[in-house]
Amino acid sequence: MTPTTSTPATFHGNRVDQQFIAGQWRDGAAGQRKTDINPYTDDVVAEFTLATEEDLDEAYRAAAEAQKAWAATGPGERSAVLRRAAAIMEERREEIADWLVKESGSTRIKAAAEIGSAIAITYEAATFPTRVHGTIHPSNVPNREMRVYRKPIGVVGVISPWNFPLHLSQRSVAPALALGNAVVLKPASDTPVTGGTLLARVFEEAGLPAGVLSVVVGAGSEIGDAFVKHPAPRLISFTGSTPVGKQVGANAVSGDTLKKVALELGGNAPLVVLDDADLDA
Repeated sequence: MTPTTSTPATFHGNRVDQQFIAGQWRDGAAGQRKTDINPYTDDVVAEFTLATEEDLDEAYRAAAEAQKAWAATGPGERSAVLRRAAAIMEERREEIADWLVKESGSTRIKAAAEIGSAIAITYEAATFPTRVHGTIHPSNVPNREMRVYRKPIGVVGVISPWNFPLHLSQRSVAPALALGNAVVLKPASDTPVTGGTLLARVFEEAGLPAGVLSVVVGAGSEIGDAFVKHPAPRLISFTGSTPVGKQVGANAVSGDTLKKVALELGGNAPLVVLDDADLDA
């Protein structure tokens, strides 16, 4: 029998074992429970009631609506939210490290590196609102010029993996938010806190408006295809295996709307053992 826990999982005193949809913390509608297990001790670190396609639809619809006002927000204000998020992560390095260790099986050294990278990404993203510019080009037509304006793409769907959950989620989430997009994040089922709801708490405290970021925790077999095919997201960012990435790419072009994709794919890293290797050592 799988062990259970009656103690809510928290980050800085706030629960992180629920869905974060349209600015509200609540259970998913699936009724099915997901037990989040420490891979080293087999202890339960959190329990989630999983999201359904209806929960996902609510998250995407809220993102599409909230994105309009967020995109119209001045670059200084968007930068300030990102800087506050980075500062919160800096202040709570040890608590975040504890979560990475117990949820993802991380060592302390790896956790420190991952947190540092996520913080650096967030500070770098905070500079994007004032660094991304349009361009003016000469025209062959007299007394005319051609202007190129850069605008947010709209809603971005992010699917992140379990191995570097904080870093690989934030790598997509922070730049998207900085440039005026809204994000719906689906973290890996093995790391729903460090890959998802912990970041939701950070951005909520940093002052990100409700609906601009939602986190849905659900089984890929249940909501994975719907996550990609939903009409709201204009871009899907996926990090994971090549077979699943191929399916994400196929879904992105086979639905009613065509989507851009950003895919980082791979498999097991190769290890070359040369003839002079000391196998005993």
